[in-house]
Amino acid sequence: MTPNPLIRQLDDNLILRHATPDDADALADFNGRIHSDFEGELDQGVIAWTRDLLLKPHPTFSPGDFTIVQDTQTGNIVSSMNLISQTWSYEGIPFKVGRPELVGTDLAYRNRGLVRAQFDEVHRWSAARGELVQAITGIPYYYRLFGYEMTLNLGGGRAGYAPQVPELPEGQSEPYTVRPAVEADIPLLSRLYDQAASRAPVHVLRDEALWLNEISGKSPDNGNRMVLCIIENSAGGVQPSEHDQP
Repeated sequence: MTPNPLIRQLDDNLILRHATPDDADALADFNGRIHSDFEGELDQGVIAWTRDLLLKPHPTFSPGDFTIVQDTQTGNIVSSMNLISQTWSYEGIPFKVGRPELVGTDLAYRNRGLVRAQFDEVHRWSAARGELVQAITGIPYYYRLFGYEMTLNLGGGRAGYAPQVPELPEGQSEPYTVRPAVEADIPLLSRLYDQAASRAPVHVLRDEALWLNEISGKSPDNGNRMVLCIIENSAGGVQPSEHDQP
């Protein structure tokens, strides 16, 4: 934890500072409001994500990795963002990456350079950590204002719907079951992830601590939580793929 959370004084009675766990309620409410797709409603997934980052242990993040712009006259949070450190791989070569996230400013305080001031700060943090690049998901044109350009494809995968699953014929039992992943599954998850990631030139490196954080370190309603599942055969074993070795 940063002994003195103040980073610097800004104009118009505003300060730029690090967050602390004591900011959990106020910052979660701020982010839930700012990042909601519906005016007047709070995004509960963002609220839970913010609270988890501030209150739960994380392998690469601490509460001080949030920046906060605060109005000293009202005490209100008026702008915020954070920096999540990761390690990625390019064709088997690891490199450090900084991920700015949860960037937002209250409507009444926009167009004052508050986001730029925070980007300048987290870019300094990122450089000090040896992170070669920063990557952000968001509005393409907006983030060009801060030095970002479109680079990698985002997302992708296979999806289906419950009605597409055929009903089990009478008298037959399901050959496979689906269950939530647990800590004991981490070696399997890691192996299958590395197998799938080998098909792409760029991917995130995940160690045991990151897998454990996904399985048990996030609240159920955290909007940034992955729901990891294991498919087993009727004997309780994982069905091997054609790429698995004996």
